[in-house]
Amino acid sequence: MTGIGQKIKDLRKKADMTQDRLADYLGVSPQAVSKWECDVSTPDLALIPPLCRVLGCTSDELLGIRTEDEDPREHDLYMMASGNDGNPGQFDIRLHLQKCLAAVEEYPRNLWLHYYCALNEAMIDNCQNPTEEQAKARREHVEAAEKRYRFILEEAKDDSLRACATNGLVLLLVEQGRREEAAEFARKCPQSGKLSPDYLLLFCLEGEEGELHWQWYVMGQLEGLLLALRRRTESLPAMEAVEAVVRVMFPDGNYLGWFNYLHDALEYQTELLAKAGRYDEAVKKLAEYCAVCKKLDEVNARDGETIAFTAPLFDRLSDTMPFLGSVYTTTEYAGQWLNMEWFEPLREREDFKALCAEMQPEEKI
Repeated sequence: MTGIGQKIKDLRKKADMTQDRLADYLGVSPQAVSKWECDVSTPDLALIPPLCRVLGCTSDELLGIRTEDEDPREHDLYMMASGNDGNPGQFDIRLHLQKCLAAVEEYPRNLWLHYYCALNEAMIDNCQNPTEEQAKARREHVEAAEKRYRFILEEAKDDSLRACATNGLVLLLVEQGRREEAAEFARKCPQSGKLSPDYLLLFCLEGEEGELHWQWYVMGQLEGLLLALRRRTESLPAMEAVEAVVRVMFPDGNYLGWFNYLHDALEYQTELLAKAGRYDEAVKKLAEYCAVCKKLDEVNARDGETIAFTAPLFDRLSDTMPFLGSVYTTTEYAGQWLNMEWFEPLREREDFKALCAEMQPEEKI
């Protein structure tokens, strides 16, 4: 493991990660990481796989078994095959495939080179209304690509490579109408970036099953987007984006559980607008907020009931009430919200008084 300490340090800095953060990922102390990097000690063998995953490298690279410096030609061929060799110009896929095939002959154990061969083979002669000769050539290229993808899946240990090969194979099988077989491979796909079993199944499933899966998948992606946006509650553009996305995705206003996102986005917008001194906009947004609170109370009152979405994008899905658990109704909570100190400059406005009277009927304004 000569030089592993410096390699860990270089890869950690490349990932813009502190020693403390790397230690958190691995469940060790920052002092342990420091000792590794100073070559005072070395990581336990059991830590090598997670260390590679965190640092984004292979075990060969980390352990110095094979580095780019030791074999620059293999690295150059990989960069060429992946299209990252900094050589712009008109791309000739047939010529590129020949280069990739030659690289594989030179480095037959480099599975990434095999992958780029398959990728190019899968793209050649893929055209609409092909001639008989083109169709025959296409079948030959598809067979070659499928065989190579299967070979990669049999040999590869790297989840990133396995996911890429699975993606390529699934698309080829779907193209040939072999959707059930494609779905079997899709369900075994490792999670790598956007590639996942659920994503690949979008290409495999048809009919009602396909539509249901598509709606379910889109809703999951929607939730991920809104959760990310909601991390920036101090940002008015982020909260405006949450509101806009919810309203666009559910244009009929039947938000059900998504009322929570709309409720929170409007609430934070009223606070931010008031603090910025944009009082007319704050009162207008407060009116929208109060209306949503009442609608959310109506939905939550249907305790235990499963209600179907009616928005065109999600009309196969449903939600079960309630969503907001609290000792107060949402309307009661809104009444308390109107007492927050950042609304003080609005107290004498008639439109603000009217909202308070509407949401706090027992309070004296």
